Amino acid sequence: MDDTLRLSRGVLYTQDGPIKVKRIGKGAFSVAMASLDVNPRTGERDVFLFSDDDTSDKELLSMAHDADERNPHIPKVEKLGYTHDKTVYVMPLYKSPLRKGDDPKGWKDYLAVKKCLDTAIRSLGHKASGYDINFATLECAREAGVRQSVADALETLVDTAANYGDAYQFEFSPRNLATDARGNLVLLDVLFDKEALLKRRKALYDRAQATRFRNPSRRAKPARGRRR
Repeated sequence: MDDTLRLSRGVLYTQDGPIKVKRIGKGAFSVAMASLDVNPRTGERDVFLFSDDDTSDKELLSMAHDADERNPHIPKVEKLGYTHDKTVYVMPLYKSPLRKGDDPKGWKDYLAVKKCLDTAIRSLGHKASGYDINFATLECAREAGVRQSVADALETLVDTAANYGDAYQFEFSPRNLATDARGNLVLLDVLFDKEALLKRRKALYDRAQATRFRNPSRRAKPARGRRR
């Protein structure tokens, strides 16, 4: 574990040496940066996830991978270390978003689990716990005939998420799914913390309101008419 990570001007400094990176995405609680060069140990480019401490979604993925390393549908997320204010995780650069042509079987599974999730939310309601919604989605997915390996991956994610409380809930869309180098469906980022997201949104709203009241916009001056 590297406790001395430092990011500066597009370079991630690690104990193994500097790595040139570029930002490729940003979520509510993390920033993703991809290496510009191939990792000589894996033959693939890496993605570094700089995660806030307000949520454990990346740690959850890392734990799920440890629990079922051979399942190709669970992303290979590993904890790399820490910067002064972030926890950093690393994983391969998967091909995302998911496209039907990249994995037709995976696309079929995606449509099935998305339908199951929508059904679970309608049946249980938006205020139901993430665990209850996830479990209902898993049961539906098995009955819908998704591939066994995908169902097993979903089960591992449900069980791992339960270790972090009942707020983590599934979310399926092409943007948080991917394929690996062999064309396998990858459940890239399919769990989010409902409670943490609501708190973050409320904090941002309150901050915006406070700024608005501290700096009220000036009233527009009436336009001057032409002199006659």
